[in-house]
Amino acid sequence: MDCDVPVDDYCDARQDNNLEIPENIHSTDHFFIVFEVDTTYPRSFYYNNNEEEEEDFEEDEFVRVESTDSLWVRCPRTEHENLSRESISDMLTQAGVPIHKQDSMVDEISDCADEIANSAFNDGVRVLPMLVSVSTVACFCYHEERI
Repeated sequence: MDCDVPVDDYCDARQDNNLEIPENIHSTDHFFIVFEVDTTYPRSFYYNNNEEEEEDFEEDEFVRVESTDSLWVRCPRTEHENLSRESISDMLTQAGVPIHKQDSMVDEISDCADEIANSAFNDGVRVLPMLVSVSTVACFCYHEERI
């Protein structure tokens, strides 16, 4: 898929108090962030860029790849910028989201981090759980950006 073809990429960030959180070893406030990323590839593109064996496929078939990653990130508990745009972009890149698809996702995650950090519900809470769900359609530059 070409990078200039519009697709419906999706990002949702929210506090999730049902996450299984490992023991907190930090003495300061931290976000515990879980990234769930769902990427859809044209089947021919996926098999051309991975070492898995290609199966017979129809021209229009797709492969869906799901991944989950978690990380701890310090939270300064400020009114804004509790997660910097740069650190959010780094997290998304590490999770496999191409840089050119990140702008609105960074805004969504940043706004959510500020809401969680400043919520009266979370006063005195040291671990701030956040779930980030991302769904993207891979384009041909996907492999190039990750190198």
